[in-house]
Amino acid sequence: MIPTSFKSAIMEMMKQIANEIPDSHKKIPVKAYLTGGGAVHYYCNSRVSDDIDLIMQFSVKIPENLFVVWKNEKGLLEQVHYDHTYNSTFGLLHEDYEDRAVHMLTIDEKFEIYLLSPEDLIISKLIRFAQNDEEDIRNIIATGKVDETLLYGLATDAINVGVGFQKRFVETNLSEVMEMFKVIIAPEMGIKKPAITR
Repeated sequence: MIPTSFKSAIMEMMKQIANEIPDSHKKIPVKAYLTGGGAVHYYCNSRVSDDIDLIMQFSVKIPENLFVVWKNEKGLLEQVHYDHTYNSTFGLLHEDYEDRAVHMLTIDEKFEIYLLSPEDLIISKLIRFAQNDEEDIRNIIATGKVDETLLYGLATDAINVGVGFQKRFVETNLSEVMEMFKVIIAPEMGIKKPAITR
């Protein structure tokens, strides 16, 4: 049966990945952390992506051309692919991101899927900080699920210990993100302003 939402398409892909994991991992399940556009969609329900990014602790033999066909709300067929090129080391992550991740489901006792916390998801976008990253961050902030103080502290820690990027550039990006809280959310009135959608 063809999935009828992006979320169900993601779950179908997780089931297919679970099929590739040996039953021996029922003793020590493989943990995967959903990030990228898929994670943004779970928080914001705003945009869909044509690929899925996962952080996995174990090496799993995933089919080279793994994809899922799903039907959008207009009845049109779309495809979402597993991104083999994704590498979490190219982005920024706080070392304790696993502690804040939200458990989504466990498949066959051997594959545990987690969702990056909204704070860690924002941090993961600070290095590239392309237009779609900025839009994603605005939308995540607009959900009201982001702890502003926690985000700043975690991001600062990650920047201080991180390597392979221009820290001043990333610090500037973080400053822009903190300014977004003032624009998107009016703290004194508790009013959320509309986030960017596309």
